[in-house]
Amino acid sequence: MSDVNLGMFKAYDIRTKREMLDIDLEVRLIKAVGMYLRDSVKVSEVVICRDARLYCPELMELALDLFPRLGLDVYVNPLQAATCEFYFTCMRHPLCAGVMITASHNPGNYVGLKLVAPGLVPIAFDYGPDGGIAKIQELYLRDAPLTVGSARGKVHIVNECVQFIEYSMRLAKVERGDLNGLNVMGEFLSGMAGVDVAMAFDMAGANFHSLHLVPNGFFPEGDPNPVVESSIAPARKAVKAGRYDFGFCFDGDGDRMDLMDGNGEQIVPGFNMAILVPEMKELFAHAFPGQGKALQLYADVKAIPTALVEIAKAGVGVHIIRNGHSFIKGKLMEHFNERYVAAEEESAHYYMNFPYDEKDWSKGHVATENTLFYALLTAKTWKNNPKAYERAQRMQKQIFRYREWPAHFEPAPEEMPHIMDDVEKVMKERGASIIKTMDDGSDLDATLMRFNLPSHFHAGVRLEDTTWCQVAQRISRSEDAMCRWEVVSNDWKTCEETNKIIVEIADRYVKKGYAYYGD
Repeated sequence: MSDVNLGMFKAYDIRTKREMLDIDLEVRLIKAVGMYLRDSVKVSEVVICRDARLYCPELMELALDLFPRLGLDVYVNPLQAATCEFYFTCMRHPLCAGVMITASHNPGNYVGLKLVAPGLVPIAFDYGPDGGIAKIQELYLRDAPLTVGSARGKVHIVNECVQFIEYSMRLAKVERGDLNGLNVMGEFLSGMAGVDVAMAFDMAGANFHSLHLVPNGFFPEGDPNPVVESSIAPARKAVKAGRYDFGFCFDGDGDRMDLMDGNGEQIVPGFNMAILVPEMKELFAHAFPGQGKALQLYADVKAIPTALVEIAKAGVGVHIIRNGHSFIKGKLMEHFNERYVAAEEESAHYYMNFPYDEKDWSKGHVATENTLFYALLTAKTWKNNPKAYERAQRMQKQIFRYREWPAHFEPAPEEMPHIMDDVEKVMKERGASIIKTMDDGSDLDATLMRFNLPSHFHAGVRLEDTTWCQVAQRISRSEDAMCRWEVVSNDWKTCEETNKIIVEIADRYVKKGYAYYGD
C-alpha cells in the first residue's frame, strides 16, 4: 500500500514529503480528518491555522471546502501563524477541535498536520477518540464517500495574535518596559515565531534584533531546526559579534525555543528550567494554594544529569519522560492534581499546564506549548538573576556531549531494532544500568544507559566525585526510519570513547547498506 503513503501517519502527528502527497491523496486525507473530527471526536467546530510552508495553503483551502460540507463550522486564520498561537486560538474556542497545518522543523518539502480535540487533548496514533490517528488512517484507507452534514458549516475568520501576546506577557508577569536594558537576538530561521516574539519583546522594552524574521517557506538558511548546526551557525556568530546578553533560536513553526549565551553557546533546556523553577513556584501557588506536595517536573531521556540535580535542588521533583509532544502533554494533564506542572525536552521544547484565565485557575487549564511565554520568562529571569546563568555556563563547561546524532535506515527499516539491541548489549557488558520505563511504569520508548549514575535524581545526589556517562538512544517517531543517539559525560575521554563505540556499531550497518549518515 506504499502508493497511498501510509508512512505519513506518525506516532504523534501526520507528516510527509509533499511529493508523496498528490491532489487525490490530499483530498482523501483532509476528508478522513474531517469525518474523524465530526464522527469520532463529535465536534461541530474546528480551529484551523497554518505556518509558512509553501504547501500549507493548498491543504487549508481543501479543509475550508470539505469541512463545511461535512457540517463543521470553521474558525480559520488564513494568515501564517505559529503553532503556539494556534494552541492559544484553540484555548479561546474551547469547544473546538484543532488542525495545525505544519511540518514543524522538517525541511521545506515536508507538509503535515497536528491535531487536538477540545481542551487541547492531543490526538496521536492510538491516542484519542476511537484510536486517534489510527482511526484517521483507517478512514483514509477506506476512502469512503463524503457524507455531507444536515447543514453546511460556516467559516469564521479569526486572528488571535495580539491577544496571544498580551496573555503571554501577563502570565510571565512582564509589563511594558520591564526588559529595558536587555540586548537580545532572535533567530527565526524564516519560520513563524518572529511576529509574536519580536512584537512582545519590543513592547517589553528590550533591544531586540531579529535574524531571518520574514516567514519564507523556502527556508533559505537550511532546515528550520535549531539542532542543525549549519542552520544556526550564523546566529552563533551574530550573537557574539553583536555583544548581546543572550539569544534565542526558534524552529519553523515556532514551538521550539533554544537559548544561547552571549558567546553563542547553547544553555541546555534542563539548566534553563532549573533556573526558572522559582518563577514556576510563584505561578502555581495560585493553582495549588496552601501547603502540600512539591511541584513535579518532567525531563526527557536526553536531559543532562547535572541539570536534573539542579532542578531537584531548586525544590521540585524531577522525572524522566519519553519523547513526543502528544505523550508529554497527555501525562501533564493526567497528573496535574499530583502537581505535575511542566516539562522540557532537550530538543528545546517546553511544556506547561497553562490556565485559561491566569487570574482564576478554577476556570481550567490545558497542557500545551507556549514558547513566547517561556522566552519572556527566561528574559525576565536573566535580567533579574544573571548570576544564575553565569553559574549554568560554568557548569556546562564541565560537561562533554555528542549532541543527538542520527543514522537513517530508509534502505532497511527492519534493522533499526537490531542496532538498538547491539548498542544496549555492549553498554550493558561495560557496566551500564539500563532504563526503559518511566517512574509510573510507562514505556520510555527509548533506552537510557547510565554509568555511575542513579536511576532517580534528588537534591542530595552528588556527581562531583565520580566519572559518569549517559547514553540515550531511540527510534525517532517524527522522522522516517531514523535512529538517534546522544552521549554525555563529565569526562571528555569517556564521552569520546563511548560515542566511538556507537559509531563503530553503526558503521557496520552502513557498510552493509542498511543505513546512511546525515543531519
